Amino acid sequence: MLGVLQTIIYFSFLFLLFGIMQWYVGRFYVSWVKSSVEKERQLSWLRAGLIFMLFANLIFSFRFITTEFGFYDNLFTQSLIIYPGGVFFAGITLAFAALLITDGVRYSIKGIKLLMEKFKDHQQEKQDAQHFDPGRRKFLKTAGSIAVASPFIVTMSSSAATSRDYNITRPELFFPDLPTGLDGLKIVQISDLHSGIYMTERQISEIFEISNSLNPEIVSLTGDLVDTSTSEISSIYNTLPMLKSEYGVFGCLGNHDHYASGSAVSAAVRQRNIPMLNNSRNHLMINGEPLDILGVDDAGSGSRNFARLDRALEGSDPDHFKLLLSHRPNVFDFNGIEQVDLTLAGHTHGGQIGGRFMGIPIYPVSLFHDYTKGLFTRENRKMYVNVGVGMVGVPIRIVRPEITLITLRKGSPQNDVGGVGG
Repeated sequence: MLGVLQTIIYFSFLFLLFGIMQWYVGRFYVSWVKSSVEKERQLSWLRAGLIFMLFANLIFSFRFITTEFGFYDNLFTQSLIIYPGGVFFAGITLAFAALLITDGVRYSIKGIKLLMEKFKDHQQEKQDAQHFDPGRRKFLKTAGSIAVASPFIVTMSSSAATSRDYNITRPELFFPDLPTGLDGLKIVQISDLHSGIYMTERQISEIFEISNSLNPEIVSLTGDLVDTSTSEISSIYNTLPMLKSEYGVFGCLGNHDHYASGSAVSAAVRQRNIPMLNNSRNHLMINGEPLDILGVDDAGSGSRNFARLDRALEGSDPDHFKLLLSHRPNVFDFNGIEQVDLTLAGHTHGGQIGGRFMGIPIYPVSLFHDYTKGLFTRENRKMYVNVGVGMVGVPIRIVRPEITLITLRKGSPQNDVGGVGG
C-alpha cells in the first residue's frame, strides 16, 4: 500500500512540475505569435500549437503505460511513442531552462535600466512596439521559429549521435601491494543499464557482446539494471546468460532497481547463477591468490540508505585484496572504506550532458556529486566511477556511454593510466 501511495505521489509531482514547465513555454509561444505573426494568421498558429501540445502530452502519458505492460521493446512503439514522448519531455525541459535563464537576465537588465533612467518616457517606446516594420516582423518570426524548434532538434541529434556510441575506456590501475597472481587481472564494469524504454533487449545484447569481446576475467554490474518497473526485468533475465568471464559475473543493486523492486531484480539475477552482492562478500582464488569481491546495496540518503559496508567487510581477511561494487560513489566516504583497495561505482551518468570545452571539463552534475566520473585516488585506495550505458529521464546523452575494461597492475600508483576523475 505504501509503495502504491509513493508511486501516486511521485507521478502527481512529475506531471504537476511538467505542467508548470509547459505553461511557461506556452506563454512564450503565445507572446511570440502575437508579436511576429500577421494578425489574421495568429489564431491558426495558436490552434496549431494547442493541438501539438495536446497530442504530444497524450504520447508522453502513453509511454508510462508501455513501461508497465512491457510492450515497449518493438520498433513500432519505439518509433511512434517512446522516443517522440521522450523528445517532447526533453524539449520542453530544455526550453523551460533556457527561458528561465534568459528571462532572469532580461529582467535583471531591465531593472538596472529602470534605476539608471528613472525619467525615461516609456510612452514613445510603447507606440514604437505597436508598429513593426515588415523586416523586423520577419526577423522575429525567424528567430522565434529557431527558438521553438532548437530544444527538440538538440534532443534528437544528441540522442542519435551518442546513445549507442560506446566509449571503451581502458584504465590500468597500479597497487604497490597487489599480489603477483592478480597482476594483469582484467575487470569489465558495466553500469546503469536502465533496461526499459530507452534500453531494449537488443541493445543490452549488443552491450554484452562488446563485454565478451574484451575477454574479461571478471564482469561487474554496478546497479540500476532496470529503470522503474518489474516489467523491465525480463530483458535483463533473458540476456544475462550471454555474459562470459573466467571467474564470474557479479552485481549490486541501484536506486532504480529499488524503484521497481529490489528483491525481484535480485531474484532474477540470482536465477541466472550470478551473485548479487547486497551487503555481502564473495571469495575467489585467482592464480593461487585470494580476492574478495564485496558489494553494498544502494547508498541513498536517510531511510533510503540500504548500504551496510560493515556487513560486507565482516569476516574478510585484512590481507586480501578487496574489490567493492557500489552503485553510488558516495560510498568512498564511508567508514571502513580504508579497508577496500578498489571501488567500482556508477549512478552519475556523467550528468548525460557535459564535455570538454576549450580543453576545460564542464560537467554540470559535478555541482551535485563530489565524484562525477573517472578515477579518484586517496592514498593507495582507488575508485572508478563509470558514466553508464543507459539513459534516465530524457533521451539526451552528450556524454558517451561507457564500458570500462580495468586492468590491475602491481607497482606505484603514479603509473596509473587513463580515467582521470572529473
